[in-house]
Amino acid sequence: MPGPILTSAAAVLAALMLAACGGGGGDTPAPTTQVPDPTPPTPQPPVFGLALRQVAAGLEAPLLLTAPVGDTRRFIVERSGRIRILSPNNELLATPFLDLSGLISTTGEGGLLSMAFHPAYAQNGRFYIYYTDKFGNIAIDQARVSASNRDLADRDSLNRIITIPHPQFTNHYGGMLAFGPDGYLYAGTGDGGGAGDPDGNAQNLDSLLGKMLRLNVDIIEPPLYAVPPDNPYVNQDGKRGEIWAAGLRNPWRFAFDPSAGTLYIADVGQNEREEVNVVSSTLKAANYGWDIMEGTRCFNASTCNQQGLTLPVFEYEHGPNKANGCSITGGFVYRGSALPELAGRYLYSDYCKGFLKSFMVAGGGVTEAKDWAVANIGNVPAFGQDAQGELYMLAGDGKIFQIVRK
Repeated sequence: MPGPILTSAAAVLAALMLAACGGGGGDTPAPTTQVPDPTPPTPQPPVFGLALRQVAAGLEAPLLLTAPVGDTRRFIVERSGRIRILSPNNELLATPFLDLSGLISTTGEGGLLSMAFHPAYAQNGRFYIYYTDKFGNIAIDQARVSASNRDLADRDSLNRIITIPHPQFTNHYGGMLAFGPDGYLYAGTGDGGGAGDPDGNAQNLDSLLGKMLRLNVDIIEPPLYAVPPDNPYVNQDGKRGEIWAAGLRNPWRFAFDPSAGTLYIADVGQNEREEVNVVSSTLKAANYGWDIMEGTRCFNASTCNQQGLTLPVFEYEHGPNKANGCSITGGFVYRGSALPELAGRYLYSDYCKGFLKSFMVAGGGVTEAKDWAVANIGNVPAFGQDAQGELYMLAGDGKIFQIVRK
């Protein structure tokens, strides 16, 4: 009888299908439990970058920003002959700290080029200036702060320490003054100008041009300086005792890093290369190579005798049509507290390109070279460093920028 047989077959088929689906739970999958990951993702540190914050404007060709030890004011050297004060709240005082505009020459690359405060300025009020006088000579003078007003220098206190005759050329005056960790005053002089050092000053140890000089200025009687007895050429015939190192073309800016015991000399190149010499601050009798070498290349020759020369740790080429720059602007090693990520890095620029770059020195070579890609501020003649170790870039149009966190 067909009815029961069909019913029985349908029941068997239904049972087989149920078994194939796993039995009495239907075809809905059982819920699964998500176990949370016990290790949260490691947070990534923020990307560190630098920016420039304008703190002053309206200056006339600013060439240096510096400050006495422990002071919150900043002193700005103007090429025209004035030293201006920038207050802690970034107010540019109307009355200059010192105005020498009637005593200096600004012909060519001349002018008021640098200043340095004595390490004991808070006690003795002494500071030093580097400029070109009315006759085109390099002059280094000592002066004092006014006894009645700490925002004014006593112009009557000016005393000439040293005069360095300069040839007929009006370039390569050098221009930096700085006290070293040893308490002596260092001065970087240019080679006297003209292409290729035509007078051979840089290699001439009887000339103070193209040199690093080292002077003891803690002398109360004229000529107000003495030659330190451990200078390399003391009491040697035909050699000037003031010389600490030779073979420099135009060491426009140099800087000490007392934390590492090093000296950074940014020497402006000629046809091809800009260089930075990085040496122990105790290295004396060094010969940095000019005009035998330009950077690490022989100058105007396929070969040259490099024996006894101290070659740069860092250099860069101008490139076609000076695409990479024209004149290095040396800065400082960062030792401030606001940007700990920058500690130990030497910052520099180029007058023509206006970039902000840095590198570190390790094992006698350059490491961690970096372009900080900050806003272009035009020509950069100099950097600045305040008493807290914070750094600044000076612009050719009279503005001052502090280097800050981006």
